[in-house]
Amino acid sequence: MKDSASLKLVPPQAARSTRAVDQPLAIDGGPAVRKTPLPGPYPGALLIGREEEKLVLEVLRSKSLFRYYGPEVPGKSAEFERRFAARIGSRHALALNSGTSALKCALHAVGVGSGDVVLVPAFSYVATADVVLALGAHPVFVEIDESMTLDPVDLRRKLAEGTGPKPKAICVVHLFGVAADMDPILKIAREHAIPVIEDCAQSCGAMYRGQTVGRLGAVGIFSFQLNKVITAGEGGAIVTDDAALYDRAVRLHDHGNHRGNEAAGSPCIGEGLRVGELNAAVLLAQLGRLDDILSRMRVAKRFLLERLAEVPGLELTRVPDPEGDGGVSLTFLTESAARTERVVAALNAEGIRVLRQYGGRLLYVQPAIRSVNLQPEPVCPRSADLVARCVFLGLTTTFTRRDLQDVVTAIRKVMRQA
Repeated sequence: MKDSASLKLVPPQAARSTRAVDQPLAIDGGPAVRKTPLPGPYPGALLIGREEEKLVLEVLRSKSLFRYYGPEVPGKSAEFERRFAARIGSRHALALNSGTSALKCALHAVGVGSGDVVLVPAFSYVATADVVLALGAHPVFVEIDESMTLDPVDLRRKLAEGTGPKPKAICVVHLFGVAADMDPILKIAREHAIPVIEDCAQSCGAMYRGQTVGRLGAVGIFSFQLNKVITAGEGGAIVTDDAALYDRAVRLHDHGNHRGNEAAGSPCIGEGLRVGELNAAVLLAQLGRLDDILSRMRVAKRFLLERLAEVPGLELTRVPDPEGDGGVSLTFLTESAARTERVVAALNAEGIRVLRQYGGRLLYVQPAIRSVNLQPEPVCPRSADLVARCVFLGLTTTFTRRDLQDVVTAIRKVMRQA
């Protein structure tokens, strides 16, 4: 679609849909709803165009691909940081080479190191836990709730148990474009004087109670990998209002240096986690598209929600702040793991690519995390149940009305028969 206005939320014509939902399932030999794949879930990437080309060419012509020096440094990295901080509403932003690096810098900034404990949700991408482990720290897994994000009730329970050292940080993941329920989480964190890191890797531009995610906790982190809201193929950023945390992150990402402000903070052993000018040029162009990207995805998600809210056997996952939903995905639950497995297979056969995200497995069941033999063995039964029953559909910016109606038709057909 050319713009978000092309998806007017009016009742669809039902004749074709009604006939289609009565056909045998494609997985059982019937005709599939779609013969061509949906556009992939690459919101920013699918809109890459002349502005990205223009800014990248400016960098190439400068012959200065490194952000800190060169024949004629164009300053794209610094400009992106200024604009990104302003967009999020934070005092400081630091661009990095990946979202994983951003999380590492954020954890280091709040003092996480060897032997420390970090509370993390039981369900997320593997980086949420493997970065903690890479720092020599120990992840303690907290249950998720029906929003598929960290459960404040279990967070309070874990802190009340107090069987080990006081956690050094709480990492909250705003998963699938949906902000976690931050008010109770922040209240609990304040009571225990523990800093909150917001992992916004999948939720750039999402909101919670009128505030952009990333500026609610001590530090926010973002990813700009290919399937994220805005992208440079790889890239990341942190945001914070705290100058001391910013300095610690800057120094870790640049071998202990804080170029231009060496008097701030203290040197440390660091790494090379810097962003390059080419990636920053793409990010600058993508940042200019952010509002349009969010608008397109939110319109698409509303279209689906209005037509699927009352489908029998389908339970939409909870969104703590519906007005702030980034529109990145549609996720729903069925009544059992076995039904979800059948629904996922049937929808893919209908031409609608859905997943049991991360293989339908919790963080501590992922092979990389299991390889370290965490002790004591974590158990999060509620999370395991929710994840096993969850169906994930990634949304994007180029869905047409026909694409979305096919999604609705296929889901109604499958939920009626599978």
